Amino acid sequence: MNYQSYEIDNKCDFMTGMSIVTKIPAIEVDKNALFTMQVDKPEFTLPFHYKKVNGDVEFTYKVGILSKLQYFAGEVSPKDYISLWQSILKPLLVCGDWFMNPHSFLLDIDYLYYDKIKKIAVYLYIPSVRKSSGLETFNSMVTKISKLFFVSDTTLENIVLRAIVNDFSPSVFLNALNEYGALQDTDKPKQPASNMITEVFTASNILTESKSSKDSSVSYNRGLQSAIDEAFADEEIDTYEDIIDEIKGNETSDIEDSAIDMFEKEPESYKLFSRKSSRKKKPHKEFESQLISPEEPLHKISTVVAIQADTKDETQEAKTLFNGVGFRCIGRAELPQIIDVKIAEGEIFSIGRYDSSLGKQQSSFEFDRKTKAVSRRHAIIERNENGYFILDLSSSAGTYVNKKRLPPNIPHELEEGYNVSFGNLGADYVWESN
Repeated sequence: MNYQSYEIDNKCDFMTGMSIVTKIPAIEVDKNALFTMQVDKPEFTLPFHYKKVNGDVEFTYKVGILSKLQYFAGEVSPKDYISLWQSILKPLLVCGDWFMNPHSFLLDIDYLYYDKIKKIAVYLYIPSVRKSSGLETFNSMVTKISKLFFVSDTTLENIVLRAIVNDFSPSVFLNALNEYGALQDTDKPKQPASNMITEVFTASNILTESKSSKDSSVSYNRGLQSAIDEAFADEEIDTYEDIIDEIKGNETSDIEDSAIDMFEKEPESYKLFSRKSSRKKKPHKEFESQLISPEEPLHKISTVVAIQADTKDETQEAKTLFNGVGFRCIGRAELPQIIDVKIAEGEIFSIGRYDSSLGKQQSSFEFDRKTKAVSRRHAIIERNENGYFILDLSSSAGTYVNKKRLPPNIPHELEEGYNVSFGNLGADYVWESN
């Protein structure tokens, strides 16, 4: 069977953000899938709205804060590795509950997005009776994903490799991953929700033993605030509410009410919202057995080591040019002086902050783990025939070009001399391409 794709356009709007637009003939609309997706929106598809245009139906998909999955390529923890594959393959098995067809998913890695809050893959789905994706596109997508993401656990990586080179069954493959993940969990002793919470409990016990001392209370409060700041800098926890629950539920801790108030006064931006569906899923039979043939061996992404700066001054004045393409520091002197962007056309260069929980470099260039306001996955530099472009990955503190904050996921062209700030606490650079 031949599969024909619909024409797809990307639209960048600095007011409304990135959107994707496609048109299909009205007679080809899958009304059952369209109705069900509108009533009970599946979280694994991009939200969209539609309108009739001269006998066609135009669908406009909102990308919002989502970024392309490939922008998060690199080494991930075993737990996240399993979760990633689950979020990629499960939608193809359970989509029948929404009267959706797996062949109507756009199985193209360029249109596969990632929700870094919920940690799930998000597809572009075209509700059409015409099948626009087949075995070939599915094979290509899964093979590319296996090359982009890797894990240090060789046993887990071999499970993926065997599934790809043999007759591929998503359900069997996912069961193998789940069994391995469960086995690993039983071998690990249970620990508190985060290292930060452990520090809170330790500090609270110290306070209990010496709370009669005013100096000890002052020291404790400072230590508590430091622990909180450090944990959020490392993004080890989800919300302040998580910490409150742990503190209130810990019988050995004796935290003052003022400490609890300090958590509860934090801004709403730290809260996460996600819908948990109770829908009973049923595998889609068309994707029960597939064959995948890798095009080439897996590879690891290249990384760049940060060049540390002289720390004599608090700010860094503009100095001599460096031989290459990239960023030169004009901000805080203790930050890396040079970010050397070495990429060919069609490649990407990622910028982030060192992830202490994983313990290994993930982005092409990473700031020190204590660099405030820089997210673990902060920004992307892309290169094409027209030049270099920078894109913000929905970072918490934002990416600024010439003092203007970029909307997330919209490429902005870089020109010689442009000032670029990663966050708002002194990670200021100038773009040079001589």
